[in-house]
Amino acid sequence: MKTYSYQMTGTAAAGQTWRTAGTIELSNAEFSNASAVALLDSFQQLTKGKAVYGKPGVGCEGPYSVTRLLIEEATQ
Repeated sequence: MKTYSYQMTGTAAAGQTWRTAGTIELSNAEFSNASAVALLDSFQQLTKGKAVYGKPGVGCEGPYSVTRLLIEEATQ
């Protein structure tokens, strides 16, 4: 198993910007699913209000668009 960190940014229905980040653990065989795992984790952050929003206090309703996704191996 390897640990990867990710950062994702995007926009919501009314142009609200958002950003999420986290870590995921995957085996070498599972790495092809890294983007799907990061998307799921980000969606959970968005729907639970744990994302960082560009305009705090303004609603961030979907649909959501991803404008940037970075996945890299976490340094030990």
